[in-house]
Amino acid sequence: MRRACVLGAVIVAGLALIGSAQAITGHWRIDLEIDPLSASFVDAFGYSTELLVKYTIGDWTFSSLSRLDETTWADQDFSAVGRLGGFTIASALGFDPDVPEFEKWTTTTTVELMGVTFSGTFSLYDEDAFFTLNARGTAGDVGISATIRFGDDDDPGECDLDYDSLQIGVDFPFCCAEVDATAYFDCDGFERIVFELDNFLLPEFPWVTIDIEIEFTVQSKSLTVTPDFDFSFICVEFYIGVETVDPLTFETVHIDGFKFECDVGNVQFTAISFWGAGEFVSKPGILGDYWEMYMIENDEDACCGPFDFEAAVFFDENSAYLFDVAEFTFEMSIEFTPSLEFSMGTDFVLGTGIEQLTFGFLVTW
Repeated sequence: MRRACVLGAVIVAGLALIGSAQAITGHWRIDLEIDPLSASFVDAFGYSTELLVKYTIGDWTFSSLSRLDETTWADQDFSAVGRLGGFTIASALGFDPDVPEFEKWTTTTTVELMGVTFSGTFSLYDEDAFFTLNARGTAGDVGISATIRFGDDDDPGECDLDYDSLQIGVDFPFCCAEVDATAYFDCDGFERIVFELDNFLLPEFPWVTIDIEIEFTVQSKSLTVTPDFDFSFICVEFYIGVETVDPLTFETVHIDGFKFECDVGNVQFTAISFWGAGEFVSKPGILGDYWEMYMIENDEDACCGPFDFEAAVFFDENSAYLFDVAEFTFEMSIEFTPSLEFSMGTDFVLGTGIEQLTFGFLVTW
């Protein structure tokens, strides 16, 4: 079993995409503080970075917000906002990546009926569940509101409201795949989430398709690849090696990994997983010592000239951090004029902190 996490959102820092049913947007902010009065050169610098990713499809927007400082992955939050019929739904899920552990989950549903606004909020944190109902409206010059709350701070391990567990299923298109996602919660909070992607074609063997199941817990990830016979999608490349007895005899076919790649507007999304030993098919060099990577790239014209951006997250087999995340990398460059280009980048390794922070200018004539 390999361990890691799909944080497709965490590694995306796109620009606004226009004219598409699917859009990846967001921002990457980096703050560098310098204290000239510090006693040492190392302590003189303070660093923090924030990565916000939003994936919009139809009336729904799914977001990820990651914060890192000099040495730690400080905070990780996920959220979803959208409409389901006449209901507006907003949900937020928070984690402490450094422990790692689940922190809090809150979901609010709102609907307006006959001039009265009703809302219900479900919260799960500190091994307790709470549910709050609100109603508010006006009658002439009179405003009326009411609130009722269920749940209390009881002994750890006991569920409020006869709450035992919750399962939420969502299916949606992403790039060329149809994704079925199911999230599971128990009394302690977030338990796991499972993504299922079915019917990927093996180009070398058109009669075989592959079903992929990716399961995440707070501390681990498992990836299961199952062969099947079905139709194909075209945006997945499998790393396949063949073990031969002689030039004319195939003994064993090894599926050692896959590469998932697609364009969403101006943003290119790439996911690479490789679990082989590199004996029969070469490991992609971009993975380095890691076994999985997710990356976004954006190339377009900014206000002052061509703009390039790249963000990636890498996963280790036995990382001690949230979702087995091991490293973040960011790179960007902008060409102000044909003769002047500015670039910057950073590598952040969990457990170590910033290993590299670069700024550069290129002047040509």
